[in-house]
Amino acid sequence: MKVSKTQLRRLIAEERAKLVSEQGESLIGETPSELESLLADQLGDYFEEVVMAEKYEGTGPTWEKEVSWAASSFHQAIIDSGALKSVLEMWLAVEEGLHNGDYA
Repeated sequence: MKVSKTQLRRLIAEERAKLVSEQGESLIGETPSELESLLADQLGDYFEEVVMAEKYEGTGPTWEKEVSWAASSFHQAIIDSGALKSVLEMWLAVEEGLHNGDYA
């Protein structure tokens, strides 16, 4: 069975959240919402794209795997930081203002 990067990242995030909740610790971002996961996936993929597009001296045969690993770490760091939660809260506040006529 083949698993996509997005599916793998989601599985890792779910399992990590389970482990953390079992140990009684709390994360800033806790379990990410579907939109948080989607945004983190897009940012992680973009990170990988940008880094792979650059020409770096001294890269070896494992460079692509290293970049992929770094992109996964970046994805998880975004989730763990809770940064996207803040972005989504701002999104909801602006959207609420839009529906309340604040931008009319």
